[in-house]
Amino acid sequence: MLLKIGELASRTGLTIRTLHHYDKIGLLTPSARSEAGYRLYDRADIKRLHRIQALRRLDLSLAEVADVINGENADLQSVIEQQITSLQQQIAQSMGLHDRLQELSTLLKANQEPNLEYWLSTLEMMSVIGKYFSRDEITHMRAQEQDHQGILDGAMRPLIETARALIDQQVPPSDARAMAMSREWIATMGRLMPDAHLLNKFSQMHRNEPSLQSLSGVDDEMLDYITLSSIEVRYAIYRKHLSEEELQYFRASFFRNANAWTQVFSDLRQKMAQGLPPEHPDSQAILVRWRVLFMEAWGQHLPTVIKVRAIHEKEPELGMGGGLTPALLRYAREGMVILDANNTQSKNKNTRKK
Repeated sequence: MLLKIGELASRTGLTIRTLHHYDKIGLLTPSARSEAGYRLYDRADIKRLHRIQALRRLDLSLAEVADVINGENADLQSVIEQQITSLQQQIAQSMGLHDRLQELSTLLKANQEPNLEYWLSTLEMMSVIGKYFSRDEITHMRAQEQDHQGILDGAMRPLIETARALIDQQVPPSDARAMAMSREWIATMGRLMPDAHLLNKFSQMHRNEPSLQSLSGVDDEMLDYITLSSIEVRYAIYRKHLSEEELQYFRASFFRNANAWTQVFSDLRQKMAQGLPPEHPDSQAILVRWRVLFMEAWGQHLPTVIKVRAIHEKEPELGMGGGLTPALLRYAREGMVILDANNTQSKNKNTRKK
């Protein structure tokens, strides 16, 4: 059975132009030609075309279809997995848009005379948040939204005004007023975001999004000021137990690595929440990062490090902010014991080899 191109187009619902294009790119080349030079498609050609149509319904590109059919550079399983991933991303984007529209609709219904600037700011905020938080995380935060609004209005906005005034007056971060503000700031953020993992994401979002800084009034300068004053709070505690020589690396190291510390605490808390023991390789990898940061903070001086460990037992305020809870500290210490034992075994093996 041989079909002319017009007959094949009619039977398959494709256009003649499409079949010409398939021929041109080598995807479907007719097996025969009539004496007059017309394209003629045999049974094998028709079978190949049906396969092309089936794969196109999976939204594959023509190049991907050709690779699958010709068995070159791609297999159907991997291509399908890629398509699933793409569809999941599209679904997530659609659900995010649905959520934004739903929330805006609710807000519009509650306000008979909406202010355009307010609605645009709200939409921008929602769009930014969607870049950093999953849909489940956003749903969780929205469930707490009413309580959060009270904290924002009652505590956070006055703190922002206080921080801005201190900065404008050039009050140093080590001043008692700045240190008191930073203590209250950290405690308030802990109430807003008790989940350290979400708090870490929120901090990263605020650092990376100028539009969010503009909306909140909290810019990089203020974030750095709060970080510095919170370091001064810790410095004052350590100074009760350590000499200035032992503290010489502390300020610079903790400011440079503030985000890294928060990330380490957040990552390790996740492993705890997953029920992984401290000796699990994933937890041990995080503890290696912890140790590097810790040793840098104290100038790689082991006697000071030993002292600091004891200080943390006596001074719980050193764990303020960042998610360093007593439970996390215990988990980390258990893991460090195992990390030390593994390092000792490794050194012994290397020594024997020599």
